Amino acid sequence: MRIHQIRLTNFRNFSDAVVTFGERRNLILGRNAQGKTNLLEAIHILGVGRSHRERREANLVKFGETFYRIEGVFFDKSVRNVIEVAYSEQRKRIRINAKEARPVDLIGFAGVVISSPEDIALVKGAPGVRRLFLDVAISQIRREYLRSLQRYVRVLDQRNKLLKQAQLSGQMPSDISVWNTKLVEIGAAIVRLRLEYLEEIEKDVESNFQKISRTRGKVGLIYKPKGYDVDSDVDSLEAVESLMADALTSLLEAEVRRGYTLIGPHVDDFCFKVDGRDLRLFGSEGEQRTAVLAIRCAEAQEMKAKRGAPIVLLDDVFAELDDERSRALTALISEFDQIILTSSRGVSLGDEAARIIEISDGRIVRNG
Repeated sequence: MRIHQIRLTNFRNFSDAVVTFGERRNLILGRNAQGKTNLLEAIHILGVGRSHRERREANLVKFGETFYRIEGVFFDKSVRNVIEVAYSEQRKRIRINAKEARPVDLIGFAGVVISSPEDIALVKGAPGVRRLFLDVAISQIRREYLRSLQRYVRVLDQRNKLLKQAQLSGQMPSDISVWNTKLVEIGAAIVRLRLEYLEEIEKDVESNFQKISRTRGKVGLIYKPKGYDVDSDVDSLEAVESLMADALTSLLEAEVRRGYTLIGPHVDDFCFKVDGRDLRLFGSEGEQRTAVLAIRCAEAQEMKAKRGAPIVLLDDVFAELDDERSRALTALISEFDQIILTSSRGVSLGDEAARIIEISDGRIVRNG
């Protein structure tokens, strides 16, 4: 699916703006703080229902206004689809082709992958950043993963309530075993799909890393569950369930003392390794940024292979790359379908001509 047009009303620094995109290559130009990233953010919201950099919806509303509205026109071959996301008075409203929808209905509908400077947190940041990456990436290509996440959140909330009761009363609720079983069943399915996804993209991440960095570094994506270990021998759902169940049993007293669940996919992590080195601890800034670009490109490659080519959003990704790495990245992204790239200066997107979109202070001054 491709995005054809977007209209922004009171979104960030845009009052009322309409942008039409080319089917293949799009270059958004403008000085810093003019609204280039805001435009990509709006497309990302249409794709997955949330901003990639702001959790509070109210902060997306233009200063002095009371609402925002984003409307996007997409084409899947010749089929026209319209997505609308609006927010006002603490309420978010989503429509797909004029029908009311939920945020989860957007995930995987259009298919988007975004790479931005904030992505450095995928290597250097907290585990929650990497969990969110996995959740969004896998949910866009596997609907059953998204359903499992929704079920897991409900089960986790109920189990935490029981643990809190046990903490306050000193007595274990009789039905805790029921919720243990549900947590293990759903949680293990999530972990297994995460393991499969990391295994599937690892070769592409390594290949992309080597192409961009011009090195022969061996790259590994290592899943790190909390409270138990998994390795290459864990090749079945039943094996993960067994490990999780044992960990729950051993940590139950500690969970009661704290009043919440200590293990499961909600606390797990993964790390990047190059030649056996954890990049978060022992990687250079250049290696870390290269790893981030490599995994985002692999995310797009996997999505293209599993569900169709995504819309690839690249926010100023060439800014901190030298000429050699810029040329390597340009060659790498040439395989993608529709690209929307921001930059403060002209950049080459290979042999294909790009549609130029210029932004100044929240206004579109050139489109085409």
